[in-house]
Amino acid sequence: MLRDDENLFECMSRFIADGVDPMAREAEIWNRYGETAAILVLDSSGFSRVTESHGIIHFLSRLMLLRDIVKHIFDAHNCKRLHFNADNALASFETVDDAIVSARELHHRVYESELMLTDDDRFQVSIGIGYGAMLYSETLEGYFSEEVNFASKLGEDIAKGDETRLTLSAYRNADPKLLTGFAPLQAEISGVTIKHFRHVFRPEPDAAFSPWEAGRDIRSAGV
Repeated sequence: MLRDDENLFECMSRFIADGVDPMAREAEIWNRYGETAAILVLDSSGFSRVTESHGIIHFLSRLMLLRDIVKHIFDAHNCKRLHFNADNALASFETVDDAIVSARELHHRVYESELMLTDDDRFQVSIGIGYGAMLYSETLEGYFSEEVNFASKLGEDIAKGDETRLTLSAYRNADPKLLTGFAPLQAEISGVTIKHFRHVFRPEPDAAFSPWEAGRDIRSAGV
């Protein structure tokens, strides 16, 4: 029997300790801990490089400014949960549309803020977005699903600064009005081919929101 006071891992640990295969209770586990959401994974640029050249305090001071921008924008677009981990962030939204609009505005606001890593190197973020059914544990473990894994790889390993990349599921569940110019790509990482869609933020000083130009290259990332 599932308990209301247990998180996902506590529940599964109890099942295993009692000799119960969690797979035999899969439907109950999904009913209790499952939800459908859009996941946005953000990575900031230059952590290792700038820390080495300017020191950790220099980078962290700029990272704190970025976090303030992130929280303000995400809260304005129906963010359900937001978790920061070093120079990364993971956020969940009810819809893909909220995640895409948040990503678009974040790229613009980071540029507009003139937040700089160094005198010649502006702060940039890379973003991956996924969508689908996932399990959530009410602890720091957070979300678990293939879409979370794909969004993490897109945001942290594949995307470059100023890029937002959508999983195939996120693309299919987004408002078509938000998808103008998205280009289909695929990348291989850890032996898995991820079909996805990419935009690159291109700042235009006089635009309320800068247009995103679709990329043409197909990149392969390995580990």
